[in-house]
Amino acid sequence: MRIGLLSDTHAARSVHELPERLFERLKGADHILHAGDIASLPVLDALSRIAPVTAVAGNMDPPELRDRLGSRQLLELGGRTIGLQHGHQPHALQDHYIASDYEDDRFELFFGVMKQQLPGAEIIVFGHFHRPLIKTWRGVLFINPGAIVRPHRQPTLAILELPALPAPPTAQIISL
Repeated sequence: MRIGLLSDTHAARSVHELPERLFERLKGADHILHAGDIASLPVLDALSRIAPVTAVAGNMDPPELRDRLGSRQLLELGGRTIGLQHGHQPHALQDHYIASDYEDDRFELFFGVMKQQLPGAEIIVFGHFHRPLIKTWRGVLFINPGAIVRPHRQPTLAILELPALPAPPTAQIISL
């Protein structure tokens, strides 16, 4: 099973704000997961023309998306349990690691909180930081596909391959 992962599209005005290469890279996906900060419903409609979409709302999404999507999902795909959450936390917690690199010891707090919030997840897909990551932490595969929005960084997404069990999942970050 091939799953397209994205986050932080921030396309508030139009789907046309998204790079055409995004849609090209997602062709052939069996499912798409969006980890929030979508900004508008037409983004999800456009993605659903490629494959079924599961999405959660991020901290920058409007109330109508937050009400419709919720803040986290736990789903079964390809025989694996996948947790999906944007990744923002209350400021009192986030202030401990927000300016840190993923490899900084302070980020252990983030990984631990996400693992508690998505119990049983073998894979956790998140966004929020606009920085891509593929990292196994205490037996859980964490993936941040990066962000589609410019000008923060080179736009990226991720592809998650879920081969038949017992083969392990693999992921890769793709620049647009």
